[in-house]
Amino acid sequence: MLLITYVLVVPVNQQARYRGRDRCECYQNILCIYDFNMVFIFVWAGWEGISHDSKILVEVALNPYSSFPIPPPNKYYLCDVAYTNTRGYFTPYRNTRYLLADFHRQCALNKEEKSNHIHARLRKFIERAYGVLKARFAILKQMDPYSFSTQREIVIAVLQFKI
Repeated sequence: MLLITYVLVVPVNQQARYRGRDRCECYQNILCIYDFNMVFIFVWAGWEGISHDSKILVEVALNPYSSFPIPPPNKYYLCDVAYTNTRGYFTPYRNTRYLLADFHRQCALNKEEKSNHIHARLRKFIERAYGVLKARFAILKQMDPYSFSTQREIVIAVLQFKI
């Protein structure tokens, strides 16, 4: 599963770069890939809070030093709607029912809705994994005022633990 999440940071001298889209909190974006055993197999941290998810993915995938694991044939990374549905990346269909609550009283009607229903069920697993991670490591919710490079290294170190 591939997801970009964020961790609050407060690099005083760089707050403008790391202020999120909501303009309230400063954070860094983190590209993570993990398996269904909740083991992180790839972590790349340090993007500004305003960076777009798809831009981060492209930059990491094209960076020869990142060792980004391209999905093998017939395998997919579960991604959110910020990405495009391309080979190796499973994203929900846009403008189609998605939320699990939307399916509460009525079954999926077509292949797009069925795909989105499956995606939404799997997405709950992703959100749970990040919730467990942030509950276990409180530093991810409120980072101490270390230098930004130290904060980035803390995030990478924490994500090496099996959750």
